Amino acid sequence: MTDVPSKYEDASVSIKRATYEDMDLESLLSPLGGFKQYINKGERVLLKTNLLNATEPEKAVVTNPSFVEAVAISVLRAGAIPFIGDSPSGNFSKRRLEKAYKRSGLIEISTKLGIDLNYDTGYKKISIPDGVKLKEAPICDFVLDADRIIALPKIKTHSLMMLTLGLKIMYGAVPGLTKAKYHSKFIRRTHFADMLLDLLSVAKPDLFIMDGIIGMQGDGPMSGMPVKLDLMLASDDPVALDIAVCKILNIEPMGIPVLKQAKLRKMWPISIDYPLLKPENVEFKEFILPSTAGHLLTGQKKPKKYPVILDSCVACGECVKICPKKAIQIIGNRSQVDYTKCIKCFCCHEVCTYNAIKLDVVNL
Repeated sequence: MTDVPSKYEDASVSIKRATYEDMDLESLLSPLGGFKQYINKGERVLLKTNLLNATEPEKAVVTNPSFVEAVAISVLRAGAIPFIGDSPSGNFSKRRLEKAYKRSGLIEISTKLGIDLNYDTGYKKISIPDGVKLKEAPICDFVLDADRIIALPKIKTHSLMMLTLGLKIMYGAVPGLTKAKYHSKFIRRTHFADMLLDLLSVAKPDLFIMDGIIGMQGDGPMSGMPVKLDLMLASDDPVALDIAVCKILNIEPMGIPVLKQAKLRKMWPISIDYPLLKPENVEFKEFILPSTAGHLLTGQKKPKKYPVILDSCVACGECVKICPKKAIQIIGNRSQVDYTKCIKCFCCHEVCTYNAIKLDVVNL
């Protein structure tokens, strides 16, 4: 593995209690220098939300629109021009974006504040000089055209990567179906984690503000359960941010594949300062990890789990489109999985908006 020099010598993570009705972003950002430390007047600032799919905010799948609104208002007050964007799963098209924006509550925010939603689906191939797994990648134009990027990740579980936090938020910088292609190409968790870090090296946000007010636990990122955490966090260092979340949730950071690879690539900060609340002040002991996480975090080997189609399947075909190995087809009025082709990337589980796919042991 390439010996990459440490990118973050020291880091600060600001942690504060909050609800969607009471978000004091100015006091959260004050120890980091405030919004004006990261953005200038007149700059176009991308608010990179977590917009996995066209899903209602109550399900805790997407960054809550109230959270996005609060950040947008702060950016406007700083004299900059915010706009909202992400590349959801599946086809990266204007129609799909419009559906996702509408259901997630972002069209209402856009109209209320008079700010733009991104509908540009173009992309450019970008060289990744220090890439371990990627030497180039398609990066969406709306990311490349922004003067500044503020990432708004959500505290969520992820059945493949255990957690999806700051280090994974820029997977949305690549256009829709490229994500499925990378799942097929980088089957091992360590390789997938290195790919995420490669992408982050050429599309790194200037600031990360984490929506941890209502998070997701269980089999995320689509089918997990909302969990009330009442937290928001901020940092310009995504590694430190994710480490802080692990400490809050009582999870060993080295059990999270992308954090482990970041450690091997010498990206961990030497020290982390917590100028407001410390992780132990807001400790949450009952957080439920994905059912796929046991062996990584406890060392106890468990049977391999596969996607299993439930009776609630409506044969919408989204799982068929997203599967990188063409292991799913619709037979009759429901989807069926060919387990001889399945690579357990869980893309199908991730895109199913009907909760018709569960992860379970299969007798092959």
